[in-house]
Amino acid sequence: MNRDMLNAILRIDFKSFVQKVFNEVSPSSEYLDNWHIDLICSELMAVENGEYNRLIINLPPRYMKSIICSVAFLAFILGHNPKASIVCVSYNDSLSEKLALDCKKVIESEWYKELFPQTKLSKNKKAVLDFETIDGGGRFSTSVNGTLTGRGGDYLIIDDPIKPADTNSDLQRNKVNEWYGNTLYSRLNNKNTGKIIVIMQRIHEEDLTGYLLNSQENFKHIKIQAIAEDDEKWVIRTKHGDKVLTRNKGEALHPSRENIDRLKKVRDFMGEYNFAGQYQQNPAPKDGGIIKRKWFKKYNKEELLKRINEGSINIVALIQSWDTACKIEQHNDYSVCITALKDSEGKTYIFNVYRKKLEFPNLIKQIVAMHNYTKEKFKRSVDVLIEDKASGTQIIQTLKQNHNIYPKAIKPEYDKQSRLMGVSHLIENGSCLFPDNEEAWWMDFENELLKFPKVKHDDQCDALSQLLNFQHTVCIYDVLYTNTEFILADLISRTNFG
Repeated sequence: MNRDMLNAILRIDFKSFVQKVFNEVSPSSEYLDNWHIDLICSELMAVENGEYNRLIINLPPRYMKSIICSVAFLAFILGHNPKASIVCVSYNDSLSEKLALDCKKVIESEWYKELFPQTKLSKNKKAVLDFETIDGGGRFSTSVNGTLTGRGGDYLIIDDPIKPADTNSDLQRNKVNEWYGNTLYSRLNNKNTGKIIVIMQRIHEEDLTGYLLNSQENFKHIKIQAIAEDDEKWVIRTKHGDKVLTRNKGEALHPSRENIDRLKKVRDFMGEYNFAGQYQQNPAPKDGGIIKRKWFKKYNKEELLKRINEGSINIVALIQSWDTACKIEQHNDYSVCITALKDSEGKTYIFNVYRKKLEFPNLIKQIVAMHNYTKEKFKRSVDVLIEDKASGTQIIQTLKQNHNIYPKAIKPEYDKQSRLMGVSHLIENGSCLFPDNEEAWWMDFENELLKFPKVKHDDQCDALSQLLNFQHTVCIYDVLYTNTEFILADLISRTNFG
Protein backbone atom coordinates (compact mmCIF):
# COMPACT_ATOMS: atom_id res chain seq x y z
CA MET A 1 0.00 0.00 0.00
CA ASN A 2 1.51 3.34 -1.02
CA ARG A 3 1.84 6.29 1.32
CA ASP A 4 -0.96 8.40 -0.17
CA MET A 5 -3.44 5.55 0.11
CA LEU A 6 -2.40 4.84 3.70
CA ASN A 7 -2.81 8.50 4.64
CA ALA A 8 -6.25 8.56 3.02
CA ILE A 9 -7.30 5.60 5.15
CA LEU A 10 -5.91 7.13 8.34
CA ARG A 11 -7.82 10.36 7.69
CA ILE A 12 -11.23 8.72 7.39
CA ASP A 13 -11.00 5.42 9.30
CA PHE A 14 -10.79 6.09 13.02
CA LYS A 15 -9.96 2.47 13.89
CA SER A 16 -6.85 2.60 11.68
CA PHE A 17 -5.96 5.96 13.19
CA VAL A 18 -6.18 4.44 16.69
CA GLN A 19 -3.66 1.76 15.78
CA LYS A 20 -1.27 4.39 14.43
CA VAL A 21 -1.66 6.42 17.64
CA PHE A 22 -1.02 3.34 19.80
CA ASN A 23 2.28 2.72 18.01
CA GLU A 24 3.21 6.38 18.55
CA VAL A 25 2.55 6.58 22.30
CA SER A 26 3.37 2.95 23.22
CA PRO A 27 6.22 2.00 20.85
CA SER A 28 7.52 -0.73 23.16
CA SER A 29 4.13 -2.50 23.40
CA GLU A 30 2.52 -4.84 20.91
CA TYR A 31 -0.81 -3.76 19.45
CA LEU A 32 -3.31 -6.60 19.88
CA ASP A 33 -6.48 -6.11 17.89
CA ASN A 34 -9.88 -7.10 19.27
CA TRP A 35 -13.59 -6.58 18.65
CA HIS A 36 -14.04 -4.22 21.61
CA ILE A 37 -11.74 -1.70 19.91
CA ASP A 38 -14.03 -1.77 16.85
CA LEU A 39 -17.04 -1.25 19.13
CA ILE A 40 -15.59 1.72 21.02
CA CYS A 41 -14.39 3.36 17.80
CA SER A 42 -17.85 2.85 16.28
CA GLU A 43 -19.59 4.45 19.26
CA LEU A 44 -17.23 7.43 19.35
CA MET A 45 -17.83 8.06 15.67
CA ALA A 46 -21.57 7.89 16.29
CA VAL A 47 -21.12 10.71 18.82
CA GLU A 48 -18.93 12.68 16.43
CA ASN A 49 -21.51 12.30 13.64
CA GLY A 50 -24.29 13.57 15.88
CA GLU A 51 -26.29 10.36 16.35
CA TYR A 52 -26.24 11.11 20.08
CA ASN A 53 -24.34 13.50 22.33
CA ARG A 54 -24.03 11.55 25.59
CA LEU A 55 -21.97 8.37 25.96
CA ILE A 56 -20.73 6.26 28.89
CA ILE A 57 -18.19 3.49 28.31
CA ASN A 58 -17.46 1.09 31.19
CA LEU A 59 -14.43 -1.08 30.49
CA PRO A 60 -11.85 -2.99 32.59
CA PRO A 61 -8.45 -1.35 33.20
CA ARG A 62 -5.62 -1.76 30.65
CA TYR A 63 -7.85 -2.37 27.63
CA MET A 64 -6.83 0.80 25.72
CA LYS A 65 -9.80 2.88 26.80
CA SER A 66 -7.73 6.00 27.52
CA ILE A 67 -5.60 5.74 24.39
CA ILE A 68 -8.73 5.42 22.26
CA CYS A 69 -10.95 7.98 23.98
CA SER A 70 -8.64 10.55 25.58
CA VAL A 71 -5.75 10.54 23.11
CA ALA A 72 -6.63 9.27 19.64
CA PHE A 73 -10.22 10.52 19.54
CA LEU A 74 -9.25 14.05 20.54
CA ALA A 75 -6.39 14.20 18.03
CA PHE A 76 -8.80 12.91 15.36
CA ILE A 77 -11.38 15.58 16.25
CA LEU A 78 -8.82 18.40 16.08
CA GLY A 79 -7.44 17.01 12.84
CA HIS A 80 -10.83 17.37 11.17
CA ASN A 81 -11.93 20.47 13.09
CA PRO A 82 -9.09 22.57 14.50
CA LYS A 83 -11.68 24.98 15.93
CA ALA A 84 -13.07 22.33 18.29
CA SER A 85 -12.76 23.16 22.00
CA ILE A 86 -12.23 20.16 24.30
CA VAL A 87 -12.19 19.91 28.10
CA CYS A 88 -10.67 16.73 29.56
CA VAL A 89 -11.01 15.59 33.18
CA SER A 90 -9.38 12.80 35.21
CA TYR A 91 -9.18 12.05 38.92
CA ASN A 92 -5.80 13.71 39.46
CA ASP A 93 -3.29 16.01 37.78
CA SER A 94 -0.77 13.24 37.06
CA LEU A 95 -3.22 11.22 34.97
CA SER A 96 -4.52 14.36 33.24
CA GLU A 97 -0.97 15.38 32.34
CA LYS A 98 -0.04 11.93 31.04
CA LEU A 99 -3.04 11.79 28.68
CA ALA A 100 -2.52 15.40 27.55
CA LEU A 101 1.17 14.78 26.88
CA ASP A 102 0.36 11.73 24.73
CA CYS A 103 -2.23 13.67 22.75
CA LYS A 104 0.15 16.58 22.18
CA LYS A 105 2.87 14.14 21.13
CA VAL A 106 0.58 12.74 18.43
CA ILE A 107 -0.43 16.17 17.12
CA GLU A 108 3.22 17.26 16.92
CA SER A 109 4.34 14.08 15.11
CA GLU A 110 5.40 14.35 11.48
CA TRP A 111 2.91 11.75 10.23
CA TYR A 112 0.00 13.63 11.91
CA LYS A 113 1.10 16.91 10.35
CA GLU A 114 1.13 15.15 6.98
CA LEU A 115 -2.40 13.84 7.57
CA PHE A 116 -3.86 17.11 8.84
CA PRO A 117 -1.67 20.00 7.63
CA GLN A 118 -4.36 22.57 8.53
CA THR A 119 -4.17 21.66 12.24
CA LYS A 120 -1.30 23.57 13.79
CA LEU A 121 -0.61 24.34 17.41
CA SER A 122 -0.35 27.96 18.44
CA LYS A 123 3.12 29.06 19.49
CA ASN A 124 1.57 31.31 22.10
CA LYS A 125 -0.27 28.54 23.92
CA LYS A 126 1.53 25.20 23.91
CA ALA A 127 1.41 24.09 27.56
CA VAL A 128 0.81 20.36 27.94
CA LEU A 129 -2.36 20.84 30.01
CA ASP A 130 -3.63 23.73 27.89
CA PHE A 131 -2.69 23.86 24.23
CA GLU A 132 -4.53 25.59 21.39
CA THR A 133 -4.54 25.48 17.62
CA ILE A 134 -4.01 28.57 15.51
CA ASP A 135 -7.76 28.40 14.75
CA GLY A 136 -8.75 28.79 18.40
CA GLY A 137 -9.57 25.20 19.21
CA GLY A 138 -7.60 23.04 21.60
CA ARG A 139 -7.42 20.66 24.55
CA PHE A 140 -7.66 21.87 28.15
CA SER A 141 -6.93 19.31 30.86
CA THR A 142 -7.79 19.41 34.53
CA SER A 143 -8.58 17.13 37.46
CA VAL A 144 -11.80 16.62 39.39
CA ASN A 145 -12.51 19.69 41.52
CA GLY A 146 -9.93 21.63 39.48
CA THR A 147 -10.57 25.19 38.34
CA LEU A 148 -12.60 25.79 35.18
CA THR A 149 -13.24 29.50 35.55
CA GLY A 150 -13.72 31.08 32.16
CA ARG A 151 -13.28 27.79 30.30
CA GLY A 152 -15.80 26.15 28.02
CA GLY A 153 -15.88 23.23 25.60
CA ASP A 154 -17.73 21.66 22.72
CA TYR A 155 -16.65 18.31 24.18
CA LEU A 156 -16.37 17.19 27.80
CA ILE A 157 -14.23 14.04 28.08
CA ILE A 158 -14.23 12.46 31.56
CA ASP A 159 -11.70 9.65 31.91
CA ASP A 160 -11.53 7.80 35.27
CA PRO A 161 -13.03 10.56 37.47
CA ILE A 162 -12.42 8.64 40.72
CA LYS A 163 -9.68 6.21 41.68
CA PRO A 164 -10.53 2.70 42.94
CA ALA A 165 -8.92 3.44 46.32
CA ASP A 166 -11.79 5.85 47.00
CA THR A 167 -14.43 3.23 46.17
CA ASN A 168 -16.13 3.20 49.59
CA SER A 169 -15.74 6.89 50.41
CA ASP A 170 -19.14 8.59 50.31
CA LEU A 171 -17.32 11.90 50.61
CA GLN A 172 -15.13 11.35 47.54
CA ARG A 173 -17.94 9.96 45.37
CA ASN A 174 -20.26 12.81 46.29
CA LYS A 175 -17.53 15.36 45.55
CA VAL A 176 -17.13 13.97 42.04
CA ASN A 177 -20.87 13.83 41.35
CA GLU A 178 -21.53 17.28 42.78
CA TRP A 179 -18.60 18.79 40.88
CA TYR A 180 -19.98 17.37 37.65
CA GLY A 181 -23.47 18.72 38.32
CA ASN A 182 -22.48 22.09 39.79
CA THR A 183 -19.39 22.95 37.77
CA LEU A 184 -18.37 20.73 34.87
CA TYR A 185 -21.74 20.41 33.10
CA SER A 186 -22.09 24.19 32.93
CA ARG A 187 -18.85 24.38 30.93
CA LEU A 188 -20.53 23.04 27.76
CA ASN A 189 -20.61 25.78 25.13
CA ASN A 190 -23.96 24.50 23.89
CA LYS A 191 -26.09 22.21 26.08
CA ASN A 192 -28.02 20.89 23.07
CA THR A 193 -25.17 20.08 20.70
CA GLY A 194 -22.26 19.74 23.15
CA LYS A 195 -20.94 16.23 23.66
CA ILE A 196 -20.17 14.45 26.95
CA ILE A 197 -18.21 11.20 27.03
CA VAL A 198 -17.44 9.30 30.25
CA ILE A 199 -14.89 6.47 30.25
CA MET A 200 -14.41 4.58 33.50
CA GLN A 201 -14.42 1.30 35.38
CA ARG A 202 -17.30 0.83 37.80
CA ILE A 203 -16.45 1.09 41.49
CA HIS A 204 -19.76 1.73 43.23
CA GLU A 205 -23.48 1.80 42.52
CA GLU A 206 -23.41 5.56 43.17
CA ASP A 207 -20.23 6.40 41.23
CA LEU A 208 -20.41 8.92 38.37
CA THR A 209 -21.80 6.31 35.98
CA GLY A 210 -24.59 5.46 38.41
CA TYR A 211 -25.23 9.16 39.05
CA LEU A 212 -25.53 9.91 35.32
CA LEU A 213 -27.66 6.89 34.48
CA ASN A 214 -30.12 8.05 37.15
CA SER A 215 -30.14 11.62 35.85
CA GLN A 216 -32.48 13.14 33.30
CA GLU A 217 -29.80 13.12 30.64
CA ASN A 218 -30.15 10.37 28.04
CA PHE A 219 -26.76 8.63 28.05
CA LYS A 220 -25.91 5.80 25.68
CA HIS A 221 -24.36 3.16 27.95
CA ILE A 222 -21.72 0.69 26.76
CA LYS A 223 -20.88 -1.89 29.43
CA ILE A 224 -18.08 -4.30 28.52
CA GLN A 225 -17.20 -7.09 30.96
CA ALA A 226 -13.90 -8.94 31.24
CA ILE A 227 -15.84 -12.23 31.40
CA ALA A 228 -19.25 -12.33 29.74
CA GLU A 229 -21.95 -13.14 32.30
CA ASP A 230 -24.55 -13.68 29.57
CA ASP A 231 -24.58 -14.28 25.83
CA GLU A 232 -23.88 -10.92 24.17
CA LYS A 233 -24.69 -9.34 20.83
CA TRP A 234 -23.00 -6.13 19.73
CA VAL A 235 -23.76 -3.97 16.68
CA ILE A 236 -20.76 -2.20 15.15
CA ARG A 237 -21.33 0.48 12.54
CA THR A 238 -19.08 0.36 9.49
CA LYS A 239 -19.07 2.26 6.19
CA HIS A 240 -20.35 -0.94 4.59
CA GLY A 241 -23.27 -1.28 7.02
CA ASP A 242 -23.85 -2.67 10.48
CA LYS A 243 -21.77 -5.62 11.63
CA VAL A 244 -23.12 -7.91 14.36
CA LEU A 245 -20.67 -9.55 16.77
CA THR A 246 -21.55 -12.14 19.40
CA ARG A 247 -19.81 -13.27 22.57
CA ASN A 248 -20.86 -16.34 24.52
CA LYS A 249 -21.37 -16.47 28.24
CA GLY A 250 -18.10 -17.22 30.01
CA GLU A 251 -15.83 -15.89 27.25
CA ALA A 252 -12.94 -13.56 28.02
CA LEU A 253 -13.04 -10.06 26.57
CA HIS A 254 -9.61 -10.23 24.93
CA PRO A 255 -8.12 -13.74 25.23
CA SER A 256 -4.81 -12.85 23.57
CA ARG A 257 -4.33 -10.22 26.26
CA GLU A 258 -5.95 -11.87 29.30
CA ASN A 259 -7.43 -15.35 28.93
CA ILE A 260 -9.90 -16.91 31.35
CA ASP A 261 -7.18 -18.48 33.49
CA ARG A 262 -5.38 -15.16 33.82
CA LEU A 263 -8.62 -13.34 34.68
CA LYS A 264 -9.42 -15.92 37.36
CA LYS A 265 -6.01 -15.31 38.90
CA VAL A 266 -6.70 -11.58 38.86
CA ARG A 267 -10.05 -12.23 40.55
CA ASP A 268 -8.44 -14.43 43.19
CA PHE A 269 -5.77 -11.82 43.86
CA MET A 270 -8.03 -8.75 44.14
CA GLY A 271 -11.10 -10.56 45.48
CA GLU A 272 -14.47 -11.21 43.87
CA TYR A 273 -15.91 -8.05 45.37
CA ASN A 274 -13.43 -5.65 43.71
CA PHE A 275 -13.19 -7.72 40.53
CA ALA A 276 -16.96 -7.45 40.06
CA GLY A 277 -16.77 -3.67 39.89
CA GLN A 278 -13.53 -2.96 38.05
CA TYR A 279 -13.56 -5.92 35.65
CA GLN A 280 -17.21 -6.93 35.39
CA GLN A 281 -18.70 -3.41 35.60
CA ASN A 282 -21.08 -4.57 38.33
CA PRO A 283 -20.50 -2.54 41.53
CA ALA A 284 -21.22 -5.75 43.48
CA PRO A 285 -20.82 -9.37 42.38
CA LYS A 286 -23.80 -10.80 40.50
CA ASP A 287 -24.21 -13.45 43.20
CA GLY A 288 -23.65 -11.00 46.04
CA GLY A 289 -20.96 -9.14 47.97
CA ILE A 290 -20.72 -9.86 51.69
CA ILE A 291 -23.99 -11.80 51.38
CA LYS A 292 -24.30 -14.34 48.54
CA ARG A 293 -27.55 -15.04 46.70
CA LYS A 294 -27.03 -18.79 46.99
CA TRP A 295 -27.11 -18.52 50.80
CA PHE A 296 -30.78 -17.52 50.99
CA LYS A 297 -32.82 -20.31 52.57
CA LYS A 298 -36.61 -20.11 52.29
CA TYR A 299 -39.58 -21.17 54.40
CA ASN A 300 -43.33 -21.23 53.84
CA LYS A 301 -45.31 -18.76 55.98
CA GLU A 302 -48.49 -20.78 56.12
CA GLU A 303 -46.60 -23.91 57.10
CA LEU A 304 -44.67 -22.00 59.78
CA LEU A 305 -47.83 -20.56 61.35
CA LYS A 306 -49.47 -23.99 61.27
CA ARG A 307 -46.51 -25.58 63.07
CA ILE A 308 -46.50 -22.78 65.66
CA ASN A 309 -50.19 -23.35 66.41
CA GLU A 310 -49.62 -27.12 66.63
CA GLY A 311 -46.75 -26.60 69.06
CA SER A 312 -44.11 -28.31 66.92
CA ILE A 313 -42.11 -25.05 66.81
CA ASN A 314 -41.44 -23.17 70.04
CA ILE A 315 -41.17 -19.43 69.41
CA VAL A 316 -39.07 -17.72 72.06
CA ALA A 317 -39.04 -14.18 70.65
CA LEU A 318 -41.03 -11.87 68.43
CA ILE A 319 -38.78 -9.02 67.28
CA GLN A 320 -39.14 -5.77 65.36
CA SER A 321 -35.77 -4.32 64.44
CA TRP A 322 -35.90 -0.64 63.43
CA ASP A 323 -33.39 1.45 61.56
CA THR A 324 -34.79 4.95 61.95
CA ALA A 325 -34.44 8.18 59.98
CA CYS A 326 -36.47 11.33 60.48
CA LYS A 327 -36.15 13.29 57.24
CA ILE A 328 -37.94 12.60 53.95
CA GLU A 329 -35.76 14.45 51.44
CA GLN A 330 -34.74 12.26 48.49
CA HIS A 331 -31.13 11.92 49.64
CA ASN A 332 -32.04 10.81 53.16
CA ASP A 333 -32.32 7.19 54.22
CA TYR A 334 -35.52 5.28 54.78
CA SER A 335 -36.87 4.09 58.09
CA VAL A 336 -37.00 0.32 58.10
CA CYS A 337 -38.62 -2.27 60.32
CA ILE A 338 -37.89 -5.98 60.00
CA THR A 339 -40.33 -8.23 61.84
CA ALA A 340 -39.00 -11.67 62.72
CA LEU A 341 -39.68 -14.76 64.84
CA LYS A 342 -36.99 -16.68 66.69
CA ASP A 343 -37.47 -20.28 67.72
CA SER A 344 -35.89 -22.31 70.51
CA GLU A 345 -33.49 -23.98 68.07
CA GLY A 346 -31.87 -20.66 67.17
CA LYS A 347 -33.55 -20.12 63.80
CA THR A 348 -34.76 -16.67 62.78
CA TYR A 349 -37.71 -16.35 60.38
CA ILE A 350 -37.88 -13.01 58.59
CA PHE A 351 -41.61 -12.31 58.47
CA ASN A 352 -41.97 -8.84 57.03
CA VAL A 353 -39.95 -5.79 55.94
CA TYR A 354 -41.41 -2.29 56.12
CA ARG A 355 -39.55 0.57 54.43
CA LYS A 356 -40.59 4.20 54.03
CA LYS A 357 -39.30 7.75 54.43
CA LEU A 358 -41.06 9.28 57.44
CA GLU A 359 -40.70 12.42 59.51
CA PHE A 360 -40.61 12.10 63.27
CA PRO A 361 -44.35 12.29 64.19
CA ASN A 362 -45.40 9.82 61.50
CA LEU A 363 -42.48 7.55 62.35
CA ILE A 364 -43.64 7.33 65.99
CA LYS A 365 -47.19 6.56 64.85
CA GLN A 366 -45.92 3.82 62.52
CA ILE A 367 -43.76 2.17 65.20
CA VAL A 368 -46.70 2.16 67.63
CA ALA A 369 -49.14 0.84 65.03
CA MET A 370 -46.85 -1.96 63.88
CA HIS A 371 -45.98 -2.92 67.44
CA ASN A 372 -49.62 -3.13 68.50
CA TYR A 373 -50.72 -4.97 65.37
CA THR A 374 -47.93 -7.55 65.65
CA LYS A 375 -48.48 -8.06 69.38
CA GLU A 376 -52.19 -8.69 68.80
CA LYS A 377 -51.61 -10.95 65.78
CA PHE A 378 -49.24 -13.28 67.62
CA LYS A 379 -50.72 -12.80 71.10
CA ARG A 380 -47.37 -12.16 72.70
CA SER A 381 -45.02 -9.30 73.55
CA VAL A 382 -42.71 -7.77 70.98
CA ASP A 383 -39.04 -6.87 71.43
CA VAL A 384 -38.52 -3.53 69.66
CA LEU A 385 -34.89 -2.83 68.75
CA ILE A 386 -33.75 0.74 68.07
CA GLU A 387 -30.19 2.03 67.87
CA ASP A 388 -29.57 4.41 70.76
CA LYS A 389 -28.04 7.38 68.96
CA ALA A 390 -29.13 10.48 67.02
CA SER A 391 -32.87 10.31 66.28
CA GLY A 392 -33.09 6.83 67.82
CA THR A 393 -32.46 8.15 71.32
CA GLN A 394 -35.39 10.57 71.10
CA ILE A 395 -37.62 7.88 69.61
CA ILE A 396 -36.84 5.50 72.49
CA GLN A 397 -37.69 8.17 75.05
CA THR A 398 -40.93 9.14 73.28
CA LEU A 399 -42.12 5.53 73.05
CA LYS A 400 -41.43 4.92 76.75
CA GLN A 401 -42.99 8.14 78.01
CA ASN A 402 -46.05 8.38 75.78
CA HIS A 403 -46.89 4.92 74.48
CA ASN A 404 -45.89 2.32 77.10
CA ILE A 405 -43.50 0.71 74.62
CA TYR A 406 -40.05 -0.08 75.99
CA PRO A 407 -37.55 -0.59 73.17
CA LYS A 408 -34.22 -2.33 73.58
CA ALA A 409 -31.67 0.48 73.23
CA ILE A 410 -28.97 -0.96 70.95
CA LYS A 411 -25.44 0.45 71.13
CA PRO A 412 -23.38 -1.22 68.38
CA GLU A 413 -19.64 -1.57 68.89
CA TYR A 414 -18.49 -1.85 65.27
CA ASP A 415 -19.06 -0.20 61.89
CA LYS A 416 -21.94 -1.22 59.61
CA GLN A 417 -19.87 -3.46 57.37
CA SER A 418 -18.32 -5.34 60.29
CA ARG A 419 -21.74 -5.84 61.90
CA LEU A 420 -23.20 -7.47 58.80
CA MET A 421 -20.08 -9.57 58.23
CA GLY A 422 -20.34 -10.71 61.85
CA VAL A 423 -23.78 -12.28 61.28
CA SER A 424 -23.36 -13.34 57.64
CA HIS A 425 -22.72 -16.94 58.74
CA LEU A 426 -26.27 -17.11 60.13
CA ILE A 427 -27.59 -16.51 56.61
CA GLU A 428 -25.04 -18.84 55.03
CA ASN A 429 -25.77 -21.77 57.37
CA GLY A 430 -29.55 -21.42 57.13
CA SER A 431 -30.17 -20.07 60.63
CA CYS A 432 -31.88 -17.03 59.09
CA LEU A 433 -34.71 -17.90 56.71
CA PHE A 434 -36.81 -15.83 54.29
CA PRO A 435 -40.37 -16.26 52.92
CA ASP A 436 -40.58 -18.45 49.83
CA ASN A 437 -43.39 -16.49 48.20
CA GLU A 438 -42.75 -13.28 46.28
CA GLU A 439 -43.26 -10.63 48.93
CA ALA A 440 -43.70 -7.05 47.68
CA TRP A 441 -40.64 -5.98 49.68
CA TRP A 442 -38.32 -8.80 48.64
CA MET A 443 -36.77 -7.36 45.47
CA ASP A 444 -35.47 -4.16 47.09
CA PHE A 445 -34.44 -6.08 50.22
CA GLU A 446 -32.50 -8.71 48.28
CA ASN A 447 -30.86 -6.12 46.02
CA GLU A 448 -29.59 -4.10 48.97
CA LEU A 449 -28.26 -7.15 50.81
CA LEU A 450 -26.38 -8.45 47.77
CA LYS A 451 -24.80 -5.11 46.89
CA PHE A 452 -23.93 -3.87 50.38
CA PRO A 453 -21.79 -1.88 51.12
CA LYS A 454 -21.75 -0.48 47.57
CA VAL A 455 -25.29 0.84 47.78
CA LYS A 456 -26.94 4.23 48.09
CA HIS A 457 -29.15 3.17 51.03
CA ASP A 458 -28.12 0.57 53.62
CA ASP A 459 -31.00 0.86 56.10
CA GLN A 460 -32.34 -2.66 55.49
CA CYS A 461 -28.87 -4.14 56.00
CA ASP A 462 -28.50 -2.22 59.27
CA ALA A 463 -31.89 -3.41 60.54
CA LEU A 464 -31.05 -7.02 59.65
CA SER A 465 -27.61 -7.05 61.28
CA GLN A 466 -29.11 -5.44 64.38
CA LEU A 467 -31.80 -8.12 64.46
CA LEU A 468 -29.39 -11.04 64.04
CA ASN A 469 -26.93 -9.61 66.57
CA PHE A 470 -29.67 -9.30 69.21
CA GLN A 471 -29.50 -12.04 71.83
CA HIS A 472 -32.98 -12.48 73.29
CA THR A 473 -33.06 -12.50 77.09
CA VAL A 474 -35.67 -11.99 79.80
CA CYS A 475 -34.36 -10.03 82.77
CA ILE A 476 -36.34 -9.64 86.02
CA TYR A 477 -34.64 -6.27 86.55
CA ASP A 478 -36.79 -4.94 83.72
CA VAL A 479 -39.54 -4.76 86.35
CA LEU A 480 -37.72 -1.83 87.92
CA TYR A 481 -38.07 0.20 84.72
CA THR A 482 -41.33 -0.95 83.20
CA ASN A 483 -44.92 -1.57 84.15
CA THR A 484 -45.07 -4.65 86.44
CA GLU A 485 -48.30 -5.99 84.98
CA PHE A 486 -46.90 -5.74 81.48
CA ILE A 487 -43.78 -7.72 82.44
CA LEU A 488 -45.78 -10.42 84.21
CA ALA A 489 -48.06 -10.77 81.21
CA ASP A 490 -44.98 -10.89 79.03
CA LEU A 491 -43.41 -13.70 81.08
CA ILE A 492 -46.66 -15.67 81.06
CA SER A 493 -47.11 -15.27 77.32
CA ARG A 494 -43.54 -16.41 76.67
CA THR A 495 -44.02 -19.45 78.87
CA ASN A 496 -47.37 -20.53 77.46
CA PHE A 497 -46.97 -19.57 73.80
CA GLY A 498 -47.10 -22.68 71.56
